[in-house]
This record gives sequence, structure tokens and C-alpha cells, in this order.
Amino acid sequence: MNEDQQAQQLVRDYKATFGADAGKRVLAHMKLMAKYNIASVPNDNMGRIDPYEVMRQEGMRSVIIHIETMLRKKPDEVKGIQNEQ
Repeated sequence: MNEDQQAQQLVRDYKATFGADAGKRVLAHMKLMAKYNIASVPNDNMGRIDPYEVMRQEGMRSVIIHIETMLRKKPDEVKGIQNEQ
């Protein structure tokens, strides 16, 4: 399997995983955990911004953005897909 074929298969795999009902529920749960649709800045118990929590939430958010990007791709749209395994 060449690199383009691997990328095409990866797009199909994302769609199969997150396109199924169970995958949709998991993605919805991930969005809740990451506070994906909530504009808030995590504070500590003294009202100060917690930079580590901000970084953690942004890391989770970036994974969700990647999943959603892969779900929007067509299998023949392999530009930008890296297959490092």
C-alpha cells in the first residue's frame, strides 16, 4: 500500500469510527470534557488563570478539531495527512 492509499484508508477509518452511532457519542463526550463549545478561561480557586488547565483543554480541543477535519475529508483528499506509524 503506497502513502496515498494509506492516507485514503485513514480517512475511511476515521469515518467508520466516528461516523457510527457509538463514535458520535464518544466525540460528543470528548467535546464536553474539553469544554469545546464553551468560551471560558479555567481559573484556580483564587480566581487566577490556570495556564496548565488552559493548555490541557487546548490540547483536547486540538484533537477534536483534527477528528472533525478528517471527517469532512473525502478519501481522495489526502493532502496534509501524515502517515507516520
